[in-house]
Parts: sequence; structure tokens; C-alpha cells
Amino acid sequence: MTPDDAEPHDRQDGAYAYRAFISYSHRDKDLAQWLHRQVESYRIPAKLTGRFTAVGKVPRRLRPIFRDREELPASGDLSAELSAALRQSMFLVVICSPAAARSRWVNEEILQFKRVHGDGRVLAVVADGEPNVSDGGRLDERECFPHALRYRMGPDGQLSDIPAEPIAADVRRDADGRRLAVQKLVAGLTGLKLDELVQRDTQRRIAQMTMIASGAVMGMVVTGGLAFYANSLRIEANKQRTIAQHEAAAARAASDYLVGTFELSNPATENPRTITALTILGRSAERANRELAGQPAIQARLLATLGRAYNNLGLLGEARSAFEQAMPVIDASGPDGAEAMLVLATTYERQGFLEKGLEAVRHAERLIGPNPKANASLRAQAALTEGRILTSASRVKEGVAAFDRALAYYRAANDAPEGALATVLNNRGLLLSDDGQFEAAEDSLGESLQLFQKELGVNHVSTGKAWFALAQNSFNAGDLPKARTRIANALKIERRVLDPDNPILGDTLSMQGQIYQGLGQMAEAERSLREAVAIYQQAFKGPHYLIGIAEVYLALIESQRGDTRSALATLDDAKRNYDASYGKLHPNHGDLLVNRAKVLARAGRLTEAKSDCAAGMKILDQTLGADASFTKQMAGECQALGGAKTAKVAGR
Repeated sequence: MTPDDAEPHDRQDGAYAYRAFISYSHRDKDLAQWLHRQVESYRIPAKLTGRFTAVGKVPRRLRPIFRDREELPASGDLSAELSAALRQSMFLVVICSPAAARSRWVNEEILQFKRVHGDGRVLAVVADGEPNVSDGGRLDERECFPHALRYRMGPDGQLSDIPAEPIAADVRRDADGRRLAVQKLVAGLTGLKLDELVQRDTQRRIAQMTMIASGAVMGMVVTGGLAFYANSLRIEANKQRTIAQHEAAAARAASDYLVGTFELSNPATENPRTITALTILGRSAERANRELAGQPAIQARLLATLGRAYNNLGLLGEARSAFEQAMPVIDASGPDGAEAMLVLATTYERQGFLEKGLEAVRHAERLIGPNPKANASLRAQAALTEGRILTSASRVKEGVAAFDRALAYYRAANDAPEGALATVLNNRGLLLSDDGQFEAAEDSLGESLQLFQKELGVNHVSTGKAWFALAQNSFNAGDLPKARTRIANALKIERRVLDPDNPILGDTLSMQGQIYQGLGQMAEAERSLREAVAIYQQAFKGPHYLIGIAEVYLALIESQRGDTRSALATLDDAKRNYDASYGKLHPNHGDLLVNRAKVLARAGRLTEAKSDCAAGMKILDQTLGADASFTKQMAGECQALGGAKTAKVAGR
């Protein structure tokens, strides 16, 4: 798919300030935000960059993309900023829906762009409705193309009656779907052929999954070989032969499993270019259950690897389903099944099911066995996983104790990698920071960063998480300039190595929004927080406490600009997210009520504000205790209600 009808007054790509301008109805703002992130973060394959096409030299990234973020005025012309951005944009991308077809401003943006650049560089993305179903002057309620998109621009700068045929992608599942729609749009923005992008993307994703699966299988083969060698030195000859046959069969099963995962079920009908990482993971889980049922230890190890891959891709529902279906096999594999249970515990925690996560840790500990001197590394992993879940539940003392146990187990193991120690130190430091022990937290987190950089390098996702943790400690300690620098370091790494819809990226953006808010940079804060919410909603497909945390800060921003009604509605939604993850009683419920009180006080509703503050402090006393650092901080906020216009922004 390539743009045609290039106008004689088109400039070379280097003369434009923006690769594209996204035009949309604000009813479609969630899709616009998602599309903006997808296009700006899309990595053009290295073998295609630098090529010259009809629209110029193909860049590595399609940046920047312009998207207006504020509601347009009720009357008057487009702002000078929007008009300038339209002139300086190489392409116009129109998100098409019935709302867009009725939007005066979307239509005006199309008109202005066409008057400067002509028709050939207008790209359409169908979100809802149907294109070109209106008859003459009557606008059909299903119509998704704005009027200015349906007709070509005449030489006099006015729309003609000649129908236009804009390049269009369709994000709906029964059409292109989101992935293919983005690829179509990228093809239009670069002049590359669609099949080149699809092929390169498929090859990259299959290569990634091949590496994951290959590593898992090779690890099992090596482990199996070492086990055989050790056993062969100390058992009788006839038993050696039996074990050799068993190990050989295990190696063959693992090898056949790996090869078969990438075979097509029907080469005559299944297009290799449509195979995705999700396809491969799903096929792997099904085949593990079906074909390795007689070898539970191998099956459990593969399931643990697949579960991590699902979690890293943000496919939490798929991970949970794969494990829950394989529970009999996990139980039959003994200590080998413990690792799979710990991955499942992490899945539960990331979905917000904290009690289920703790139950999965206990299940893993039963599989490890009662001997405290055996399987030290596995016991350390269990303690680390437990500590993370307790952190999410704000159970500080228990969480620190769990992390201390993990450190002790790793050090007892003697061969623990530095990255494992760094992970425990990172989580421990975060929890200490939450408890107000900032100096102790800084020591733990600083050591963690050094170990990650030494073990994994400066551009690894774990190094990014270490910078995130240090930023959070600086934020909690009130050193906002240092926090801003540290969170920028984390975000730079994570945008480089993670997909744009990964929840880890959402966590960093949420923290960045909180830091910006504390510094009074409200526009930047809102942008980061809304992007975080969009990522979480895409990843979790339902309520989640992380959405609620970001929404509390968004509500404070809405309150500060005088929109009390929106702020209270956002807080109500945050509570729904908290209730789904925590039940009805959690420290974040108390924090939410205190922040709701600040919103009400800012609006002059002091009686309601004092009531909410009292209710919030009661929850914090019940959950964290009256002596907790955070409880005391919130008590100070409630005492300062009379000065709500300048109240310090607080919350977890």
C-alpha cells in the first residue's frame, strides 16, 4: 500500500516538522492515543530503512506524530497551533467513525490539509461505522467518512463532486484487526509495500519466540545430560542403561516438541506470514499438555518458560489459563513444578488477585518440600515472589521479612547470579521506601542498580526497573528534580526494549505523571497518566488497581483546573478498580478518600471533605496502623483541609 496522486507542491520529507497529523473526534480519543503510540514506537526493519520510496527516504522511526490533546473551542476557527501543525505535517491520518463524520473540527482539519498538500497524502483508519454509505447530501447514521474525506479537492481550494478514494486501514477485528491496520498505516506513511512489513514483522516475532523456546529446550537437554553423567558414576550397569534410555527419550521429546511447535498444521492453507508470537505460544501450551503428558518434569519446565513469555507480552489471561489447565501435571512434577507455580503466582499478582497469588506461593513451597537445606534457589524465588505480592498488598513488615529470607537463601546457594540478588534488593528497597525508610531504601536500590548494570548491561529492562525504583524513592522522599531525571532514564530504556502496550511501561509512565504533577507540570503529568491508563486497559482487559492509582492522580489534575465533576467521576472509577483488585478494605481505599476530600475542599464543599477524610483515615489506621509513615502523612493532609488550594499532592 503506497500513497498516490502526489501533489506538485509536496515538500521533501526533511522539510516537515511532523510525519503525520492525527485527526479524530474526541469520542475516539482512546483509539487515537493507542494509534499514536503504536506508530511512533513502530520500528522499521533495518533492511528497509534508508530506502528511497515515492515519499522520500524511509526513516528508522516515524517520529514525531502530531495529535492535539485538548478539546477544541465551541466556536471560531482552528487554533494557530493546529493550523501550523497541519501545514508542517507530511501526512494526515483521519480516525473514521460516525462521531468523526459529524465532527466539524475533523472536517475542517481535512479541508485545511488538502488545501496545502492535496488529496494524495490523506490516510484513513476505520474505527466504527461504514465508509461511503451516505447518499448525496444526506448523512447516513452509519457513515464514518467525514464529508471532506469523501471528495477530492478542486483547483480553487473547494471540494469538488469527484469522489476521493483515500487509503484506508480498518482496526476492527472482523476486518484488518489492530496489528495489520498499523502495518497498513506504516506502509502508507513510508511508501513501503505492505507485504514487506508483514513478512519482516513475522520473521522478527518468530525469531524471538524461537530463541525463548530454544533456550528452554537446550537448558533441559544440558540438565538432563549432566544428571545422567552424575548418576552413571554411582549406579549399577543395568540401571545406567535404563536411565540412559530415559534421558535420551526426554531429549528426543524436547527436540521434537521444539521442531513441531513451528511446523504448520496444514502448509496448503496456513499462511506463514500470519503466524504471530501468540499463535506459537498457544500452540506450544496445547502441545505440552498433549504430547508430554508422560514427562511431567519436562512439561512443567516448558510451562514455566511459556508462562514467563505470556507475562512479558502482557498476555496474563492466556498465562493463567495455560497453568490452571496443567495443574495435575504441575503437582505430579514435584520440585520441578514449583517454578511453574511461582510464575502463576506472578500472573495472579499482576492481574490484581493478591490472595490467589499468595496461595500459589504456598503451593510452590509444598512442592519444594520440607527440607530447608534443599533447593535454596527455588526457596529464594518463592520468598521473592511472596515479598512482591505482600508489597502490592501494602503489608510492609511481612514483605521486608520475605525479601530478607530471599537474600539469605540466595547467599546460601553460593552460585546465585548477581541479577537474582539485584532483583531482591530492588524489591526490598521499594518496600522500605514506601515505609518512609528512604536512606535504607537508597542503599538497597543503589546496590541493585550496580548489580543489574554489571550483570545485564545498561540497556536491559531490569536496569530500567532499577532506575524506576530509585525514581520512586526520590519521589517519596520529596526530591522531585532527582526523581524526574531518574524516571526519564527508566523510560528511555523501556521504550527501547519493550512493546508500547507492556504494563511495565505503564508503571513507569504512571510514576512519571505523579512526578510531573508534584513539580507543577500539569500538561506533561496528564499526558503520561493517560498513556499509562490506556496501556493498563489494553493489557488487563478489565478492572485493575494500577488503573485506579493512575486515575487518582488524574482526578487531582482535573480538580486543579476546576473540573470537580470530572474529578469525582474519575475517583469513582478508581474505586471500582480498587474494589475489583483489593476487595473493600485496602490502604489505597483510604488514600483515595483523602484525595477525594482534597477535591471537595478545593470546590468549597468542606463538610463532605471532612467526612471523607475521617473515613479515609479510619481505613489507613485499620490497614497500615496509626504509626505508619504514610498514615501520618495523610493525617497531615486532612488537618490542612482549610488550605486545600495549596495542599500537597499525595497518594500511592
